[in-house]
Amino acid sequence: MEVANMSKVRLIINPSSGKGTGKEIQSDLEKALSASFDDVETKFTEGEGDAKKWAREASDEGYEAVVVVGGDGTVNEGISGIAETDSTIKFGLIPLGTANDLARALGISLKPQEAAKDLANFKTRKIDIAKINDQYFCNVAAIGSIPTAVMETSSEDKSKFGFFAYVRDSMRAVLNDNQYTYNLVLDDDKEIEISTKVLVVALTNSVGSFENMIANATPDDGLLHIMTLKDENLFAALPSMLQELNGGYISEANNMITYNVKKVAISVVTEDADEVKVNIDGEVGPALPIAIEVLPSHVEVMVPNK
Repeated sequence: MEVANMSKVRLIINPSSGKGTGKEIQSDLEKALSASFDDVETKFTEGEGDAKKWAREASDEGYEAVVVVGGDGTVNEGISGIAETDSTIKFGLIPLGTANDLARALGISLKPQEAAKDLANFKTRKIDIAKINDQYFCNVAAIGSIPTAVMETSSEDKSKFGFFAYVRDSMRAVLNDNQYTYNLVLDDDKEIEISTKVLVVALTNSVGSFENMIANATPDDGLLHIMTLKDENLFAALPSMLQELNGGYISEANNMITYNVKKVAISVVTEDADEVKVNIDGEVGPALPIAIEVLPSHVEVMVPNK
């Protein structure tokens, strides 16, 4: 829907994301937002939790919108800050991370300057988010040795090598023997066990910057999209996965299993397993067991009016 002139927006910038790009485009952002808002207030994060706290405050204090500038983790904080509020606050984002999955799924430009200019003329779209125990995610929850390796990729390596830092650490995980068996309860009904190194619960088609990860997944379909390998040997699945990357969807590769549900409970069955933590939106999340539930059309997001 189109938006009429409104009054106040809070702009939250993570100055360390995108090698400082947020500061470079600050004036462009403030100018673009001034086309729809009378008052633009800018704040710079200094540590973990700032974006969540300030987004929550903006919602509680009656701001019409909050715009977050940063990577997937900062975007997650912003959405988490408004997830439990009763306000109708709108949410905007400028992607400065490595994966930028939500921006990809919503058609938001990955070029910061262009994304900033698009905020001068935006429309809104309601999207799903998910609750995982007492936390939230807007892109993906991932479990297994590969996501664990990604979680342990250092910030220095992310900045230096970008996406290839994830590729390197993922391949290291493929070569180890650390594989667990998980129990999944789907929609409080169907119960299954899976032995795998990769278990993904996604809200959109884009995961880890791969926009063709999950077929038929959209940000507003009201579903959790679960994807896992049915073959214990990841190398056996690799040729099919690579073929699907060349024009198809990974979820449709021969060795993949997918489930579309509204909720799922996941626990680890393997005896003497180490603590298994979940990667949510690229950051360390809760340890298993977990319960995940989709919250349909829960956040109203500012997207390009094109």
